[in-house]
Formats: sequence, structure tokens, C-alpha cells
Amino acid sequence: MSRVVSLPSRVDSVVADYRRRLDAEGMPVLRGLYLVGSVALDDFRPGASDMDFVAVLDREPAARDCAALERVHAGLAQAGGACFDGFYLTAEALGRVPAQYAVLPFSLDGRFRTGEVCREVNPVVWRCLARHGLTAFGPPPSELGIADDGDAVRTYQIENLRGYWLPWITQAEAGLAAKAPGEDANAEALAWGVLGVARIACALETGGVVSKEGGGRHALAVHPARWHPIIRDALAAHAGAMGRVPVETVREGLAYMRFAIAEATAG
Repeated sequence: MSRVVSLPSRVDSVVADYRRRLDAEGMPVLRGLYLVGSVALDDFRPGASDMDFVAVLDREPAARDCAALERVHAGLAQAGGACFDGFYLTAEALGRVPAQYAVLPFSLDGRFRTGEVCREVNPVVWRCLARHGLTAFGPPPSELGIADDGDAVRTYQIENLRGYWLPWITQAEAGLAAKAPGEDANAEALAWGVLGVARIACALETGGVVSKEGGGRHALAVHPARWHPIIRDALAAHAGAMGRVPVETVREGLAYMRFAIAEATAG
């Protein structure tokens, strides 16, 4: 299998360390390892972004395989750097559109987990892998028979806006209401919310998969100028240009999120 060398250097070094640890554990050879998320969507920020992967196995992992993978991921976490987060499945599973989150081996926030539901098993990740996945090793994603279903992607995105983001906004509004006048707030939360919704709105309009930065740039192009200052603030926070923002800035961000969700789910 040919080795693709187009990964960012910091990502490449983590992948190399991961492969060394797998070899040391005597793990079965992976059929392929693919980078998705910010790395694949050209929004990887060293020191801030996680590295998201999809690992394709030649068979379902046994208990001893999971124990070995737990040691591999523990070693990576101890080595420091960005979290190497993703999940393990067979190519056969990629050929089916995921109708719901699944229980399978995965790593989240640098910790390997089994027996838990993995929220990354969803139609959007399948589309990202099919259209943008970067091959660390193994055959290209085009040879994996990945199920990429537009209706499933759209349904998932709308449910995500209504089921995750609207409650998130309500919770954030309650948190802001408890703050005293003149207090500030975490700029990362502003970027997470505004750009998280903007990228979904972009995906619903275009059918593509974009990064948080890509979602923000698209929002500047299509949403009214009234929202441009808060979108630019969110992009600046995402880039690490600000750490704290006034509470009123976050309130404006939440108002924009409600606007964007209403626009994206209308009709």
C-alpha cells in the first residue's frame, strides 16, 4: 500500500508514532487510516485542533485488540500534543448509511473507549471521508464503497441544529443571564457556537462539508451585513486572536445562531 505524504508535518509525526505503537502491540494490519475533520478540511491549527481519524479494520476487533488499542492511545496521550481522536470499524460498515449513533471502539479527548455510543458515526462524517478524507495509509477512500446519501446528510444536519444547537443556545443564554454587568466570556465558546451553526447552514445550502472557518466565510457571503461583525469576531476567536469577549458579544452571537438556524430550517 502506498504512503500518502501530503499531511501537515505535525499530523504526519503523530500518525508515524501511532503506527509504531500499533506495530509494537502486534496489532492486525489496518486496511487503512484516514484523516477527516479540520485536517481534511484545511482548517488544522497546531496547538488548538484535534486530529480526527477513521481507522478501517480487516475484521471486527476482539477484546485483546481493544486492550492493545487502549494502550496505544494512552501512549499517544502521554506523549502530549493534539488529541488523536477517531473510531474503528470495517469497510463493510462504511457501505451502510449510519441511521443512528453506534457503539464501537473509539477515542475521544485522547481516551480510548469501548461499550459507549460514538457520536462521530453519522452521515456527515461518512460524506467528509468520501469527499475529503486524507489517506494516511491504505487505499483511497474512493475504493472503500462509502455510503454517501444526500437525504440522510440533510436530515442529520437539521436534527443536529434542532436537537443539539437550539438547546445549547438556551443553556448559554441562561448562563449569560447569571453574569454581572461588565463581565466577559470565553471567546472559544463564541467561535464554537457561531461557526458550528454557520458550517451546518453552509452544508445545507451547498450540499458540501466545510470547516468552521469555511462556514464563517460562507456566512459572510450570504447572510445580511447586520451579522457580519459577530461572524468576524467568531472567526478571529477561532484563529486564536482573542481569548475573552464582552458578554454582549456572546449575546449577539447567540442571536445570530438563532437567525441562521431559522434560515437553514425554513420550509
